[in-house]
Amino acid sequence: MVLKFLVGGCFSDKSKLKTRDQEWYFFSLLDKKYGNGGRMNRATGQGYWKATGKDREVRHNSQLIGMKKTLVFHSGKAPDGLRTNWVMHEYRLIEEELERIGALQ
Repeated sequence: MVLKFLVGGCFSDKSKLKTRDQEWYFFSLLDKKYGNGGRMNRATGQGYWKATGKDREVRHNSQLIGMKKTLVFHSGKAPDGLRTNWVMHEYRLIEEELERIGALQ
């Protein structure tokens, strides 16, 4: 998932729920950097999201169902972008595992 809106801007016009929360949740299709590759395109018009640390497992009843990646927004172009305080947690499901445990309908 890549947040394509201006980072640091107001998202209230994008939401149907009226809230003053400082946390936002988005669902998005993956945008692959190259058609058949595994790398994701996380660039925006203002900068890019850079992964930090290693992916973490997401489990349900001790079964692996997904992974969590932490990303930090950098303004400008890589590799010279400036790190900001914006953090995004990207969750992705592992379809094969969900099918195996019968969680998909």
